[in-house]
Amino acid sequence: MNNCVWPKTRALCLFPFCTMRERKWGLVLFLTCLVACEVFSPVRVEAQSFSDMGLFYFTGSHRPIQNRNGLFREYLAGNGMGDGLKAGPVQLHPFLGVSEVFTDNVFKRDTNTKSDFLTTIAPGIQAFMPFGGGKHSVLLDYRAAQFLYKKFTDNNALAQDALGHVSLNYPGGLAVDLQGGHLEGFDPRGSEVDTQQKDITKWNVNQFLGQIEFTGQKAGIRLRTYFDDLNYTNNGQAAPRDRTRAGANLSVSVSVTHSTRALIGVRMVNNDYNTNTQQNSFGYGAYTGFSIAPTRQLSGELNVGYQVLNFDHAAIDENSARGQALLAKGLSLGSAQRTFFYMRGNLDWNPTSRLSFRLRPFSTINQSAVQNTSTYKRIGVDLYGKQSFTDRFALRGNFYYANDNFDTNRTDDRFRLRIGPEYRTVKWLGFRLDYIFEKRTSNIDNFDFNSNTIMLSIQGII
Repeated sequence: MNNCVWPKTRALCLFPFCTMRERKWGLVLFLTCLVACEVFSPVRVEAQSFSDMGLFYFTGSHRPIQNRNGLFREYLAGNGMGDGLKAGPVQLHPFLGVSEVFTDNVFKRDTNTKSDFLTTIAPGIQAFMPFGGGKHSVLLDYRAAQFLYKKFTDNNALAQDALGHVSLNYPGGLAVDLQGGHLEGFDPRGSEVDTQQKDITKWNVNQFLGQIEFTGQKAGIRLRTYFDDLNYTNNGQAAPRDRTRAGANLSVSVSVTHSTRALIGVRMVNNDYNTNTQQNSFGYGAYTGFSIAPTRQLSGELNVGYQVLNFDHAAIDENSARGQALLAKGLSLGSAQRTFFYMRGNLDWNPTSRLSFRLRPFSTINQSAVQNTSTYKRIGVDLYGKQSFTDRFALRGNFYYANDNFDTNRTDDRFRLRIGPEYRTVKWLGFRLDYIFEKRTSNIDNFDFNSNTIMLSIQGII
């Protein structure tokens, strides 16, 4: 399942009882106060970055708080966050984010575009308990995001997740991580799986992620497994798209230098659809790559390889009686074997103490089961950069590109540019202003669109 709709609502307007002219002057005074805080009361800590922490995505176009496959939820600690609250051995981190957004293309369409204001309210809390002398820990994490549109309330949605993460670290380099939870979200407008219906498509998923890793001085081995039980709740999407997914990755690494490791691995995944059984599939692949420990300006991991997706059943002719029956029920005909170049990376570069970049290239095969498609190949890159000018003030930018090639000969190119300043008044409270431009071009005109969005967000992490 990867940012985009944004708006503003009177319900949480910074100046709710003012005229439009007074609001403009109020905003000027508000920003002036922030500048004055920088001059007279500087904070000597790294500026808070909302996107770095990934707590809330105030866009509504990408599943805002869905845990990306392969990432363990971590305790919020470090610069840009409060010290939390103590309750015996348990450390608590409550947090709250609010955004006011305007977008000129709510439904992400090429014609008859509609603009709207949106308010997002995003509360959450973490409970962290270390044990075993601090080597092990238990983390409970709850996050929610309520999206409220002013005019087009059919887009209103509540996204929330509750996760638990157990981390065990033993002497000699053995580490075990277990994570499970329940997530509720929606398909973003304009995404590759958007059904373009009046109501926004909603879903929930029960998820498990586990990893056991041994890291020695000369070599290491890592086994990661995951399981998802995905269920759609509206727009008639349950029959074609409800499914379970299980997979595993096994990799072996060898030390090349004191901070660099070469690795080789295999991966496999099985998709089992509840009703749309023509989509049942088994995928596998092999990859190689390297990882760099965070001891230099450059750190991270990059994997490249080859992947194969085989379907359990042969594709059915759409002109046959069975094919027509499946299409009448909104089910898939199936697809032939799909192969593709595999790539997954997460590389961080910090040329100076105030300048940082994060590069995430990707290439994969995904299953869709929407708009008469079965699969699509995706390749692209996500680049994020941040320049801190003071301990309070920074400028961030994000560029995203993806090419989606569907098995129905539909090809989409997606672009997204997000840029804006961020400002932190105190250690635990920050503000962020963003401009976002998004565009999709397709060989099928119905999927073309571009949108412009302005967003002001406030976030506090105690």
